[in-house]
Amino acid sequence: MTEQQKITNWSYPFKPRTAPGAEPTEDVWLYQQALANALGGHYPLGTNGLWHGGVHFDQGTAGLLDQSSVYCIADGEVIAYRIDERYPVSEYESGPKPYSTGFVLVRHRLEVPQPTPANASQPTAATSSPAPSLTLFSLYMHLLDWDHYGLEGAPNPPSFISETLYTVKPAKATDPTLGLRVRATPGNGPVTALLPKGTRVEVGDAHPGSPKWRRLLNVIEGAALPSLAACGSGWVFTGEMESTPAPNVFLVGEHANDHEPNLAPQRGLNVRKTGRGNASDAKTGLLPEGTRVSLEPGTTPYRKIKAIIEGTALPPLADNSVRNIHGYVHFDSLQATQATPICGVVHLLDPPCPIKAGELIGHPGHYQNHNDAAPQSLLHLELFSCDDVPAFIAQSRALAAALPAEQKTQLKIHKGASKLIPHREGIDASHPPSITDAGTTIGVDLIIPISTLERLPPSHKITVNTATTPGPVTHWWRLDNLLADNDGNPISGWLAEQDLITTRHSPWEWEGFECVKDTGTPLEKLAYSLDAEGVLSDEEMQKYRSQISNANSGSILALAKLYNIVDRDNDGVLTSREICSALEKPWQAQVLGQLIARYESEWFWNKIKWEELNSLLEEDSRQSLVWKVEKERVEALSWWGDLAGKHGIVPDGVAWHFCSIAIVAALTSKSGFVFTLDMMSRIFINATISRRDDLQEIANELNEHMNFYKLDTPLRRSHFFAQVMQEAGSALSIEEGFVWKADSLIQSFSFFAANPTLARAYGYATYKPIKADGTRMSQADFESIANGAYGGRSDLGNGDRTSGDGWKYRGRGLKQLTGRANYRSFTQWHESNISEWPGDHRKFEETPDILLEMRYAVRSAAAFWIINKLYEKADNGASPAVVESITDTVNPHTPSRKYRINNFNLVWGRGDFK
Repeated sequence: MTEQQKITNWSYPFKPRTAPGAEPTEDVWLYQQALANALGGHYPLGTNGLWHGGVHFDQGTAGLLDQSSVYCIADGEVIAYRIDERYPVSEYESGPKPYSTGFVLVRHRLEVPQPTPANASQPTAATSSPAPSLTLFSLYMHLLDWDHYGLEGAPNPPSFISETLYTVKPAKATDPTLGLRVRATPGNGPVTALLPKGTRVEVGDAHPGSPKWRRLLNVIEGAALPSLAACGSGWVFTGEMESTPAPNVFLVGEHANDHEPNLAPQRGLNVRKTGRGNASDAKTGLLPEGTRVSLEPGTTPYRKIKAIIEGTALPPLADNSVRNIHGYVHFDSLQATQATPICGVVHLLDPPCPIKAGELIGHPGHYQNHNDAAPQSLLHLELFSCDDVPAFIAQSRALAAALPAEQKTQLKIHKGASKLIPHREGIDASHPPSITDAGTTIGVDLIIPISTLERLPPSHKITVNTATTPGPVTHWWRLDNLLADNDGNPISGWLAEQDLITTRHSPWEWEGFECVKDTGTPLEKLAYSLDAEGVLSDEEMQKYRSQISNANSGSILALAKLYNIVDRDNDGVLTSREICSALEKPWQAQVLGQLIARYESEWFWNKIKWEELNSLLEEDSRQSLVWKVEKERVEALSWWGDLAGKHGIVPDGVAWHFCSIAIVAALTSKSGFVFTLDMMSRIFINATISRRDDLQEIANELNEHMNFYKLDTPLRRSHFFAQVMQEAGSALSIEEGFVWKADSLIQSFSFFAANPTLARAYGYATYKPIKADGTRMSQADFESIANGAYGGRSDLGNGDRTSGDGWKYRGRGLKQLTGRANYRSFTQWHESNISEWPGDHRKFEETPDILLEMRYAVRSAAAFWIINKLYEKADNGASPAVVESITDTVNPHTPSRKYRINNFNLVWGRGDFK
């Protein structure tokens, strides 16, 4: 089995419905309320009395949840899927009934966090052994068929099923071919051809009277439009070209924007350099109509080209081209198509396809039971493990005691220990409740995520100092309809969080969870269920008395717990109606969700097991016909046999089943610091609205690896961003600019101090970006400045000025990573920590422009922070001297020291990262 990425993020499978403009609130109680409304398919028992390992999202849950798309519940990797070409149909006496057999199966690795001492950079010897881990599988069953993806207005399928390809919409193919004119004579001579952007050419000697005009000798890469039959057929202006390390070889650069519609009439869609879409976002090529491309994932208006699948761009975007496939195109100007997958079979992915929590899994499909009037949209979501779950939980509980207090992200309210004080007019932060106020004793246990309490509106939470000077505090939470009194009646009011009376727990304690093994057969459970529903005749009750009795005594712990929660009329019989009723009460739904049951999966086709039900379900001829078709459907839905013995799926079909929503709720309960979009907006105050996705990606990347990046304290975060704010600027620039004044070049760099003539030839004179000769600074000037400033620098590992290393390894990323040696070091660091981002192998020294992607821009800054152990310096405090000590490593010769100190004082004083 391949190394799996551990789970660092969780997500609910659907987004909550919200009013336009309102922020969605993903709270466990909302999802439990939705599941209580489900028409069937509850956990852990189905309407037929059999164990049911999943939960159903159907018409009953759709009122609270947006069920248009299904999202992955945790970081992992897709290991298998099946998609129907069109839904198969069961032929019942009542008519044909369609049902979806489509599914996606994702494998996850759940790992217990290792306890580390405060401010430690590495685990201690006592904790250096491998952390206990559990392989989980999430199943998304009954997904949309391929025919429905082909309908007008249908969503796109997930990329692991069929990669979405794009072509330019005909109405949007309006951008002209841009490039550099070839002239018969220098200056204003007749135009003979156009060299599109990215074309690489060889040139000859310069014209005696115009040194920047050189004779065109050969087109090395790309093509002139129209083609030039012979050498020496024209002249080109090298001032709008980019030099290359090869002698006399130039590239038609991004600033060459000549347009000759008579010579190059083809139109298409511009390829952009950065995808920002503004005036400074250079056009680097053209995507003609009809060319099919794949795109990198994203949500921004401009998407990065992943590959050219069919056709070519202008010029061809080859892998070894300077202007290769790292360009961006306007997404809304493209139309999507999909390649048809092989339908109706189980696909095993080898290697598996990585997927993040919250990424698209698919879309709910159609399912119609034999007694349904019409098909309904349905998702069966299931979470299970083939590992030794009790052993894992025991290990987890043993380690949980050593975890730091901030990881105790759950509050447990104990039955009979606390009271709720009813809300009354006048209770507020200035007039809080008192422990001595009259209230109602809480009659149930309940565990509430701290994150749920922290999201309460300000009117529902009060913090009170219990001393005249700052000291211990009491947290009051106003809780509505989450708890019950001793008689099971819902109660609302103010709860005081008190030591020993209420307790905080880590999710890794698995507080309240219990593992049970199923000991009964399907026949016993079905007979018990039918008897409970009162549909068995006296003769049938007598015939199946032993099976009913066995079911009643099997899985004693599970049944005892279920009886206590569910059996409302205390008749010793559990019914599906009682299960639904229990799910409506948070305190009862939670206990049901804490059962972890081991039994044979319903997706494991075991003919003998299902044939045992024949005698009970074929008592009358009508039911016999239904059961015959049902068995055919059960076999068609099964998939376990295709995966048995592969990817960690056991051959016998027996696994431990979890309530998926309960696990997501437990393990997403976070307390403490989280980077947010709002924080990033305050840091990069001049970033345009179009950079909103970039800001969010910074927050996401930092949150996903916060502890690994050593950004786990307010001091560390504040010092980190004090430097970033200076390196990337308030507008979030992750690529070094070279619009230098000539005099500043001479003052700042030894090369230009020794070559002032070159400084004045490349840099601007008085006003940006106009040089002394009256022309504008060009791409060639920028590259010359970079090569002069950084070329030959042994401390950066760069070759001499003619090598082009100065420009190639210019500053990129949040901390402006500069120099070949630093790019090589980052590559080595990134590869050595591949377990943090499995499968994401990158060679930054070979393709340095990758650092312009925000996730790598962030990682490069984090790598510098970690490699140089700057977090240890940050731990020394909030003084200017500490900022100076970090600056000594980041940029020892910078004139911006006072600004970095000001940056730190700003974010520390505002409390941005506390």
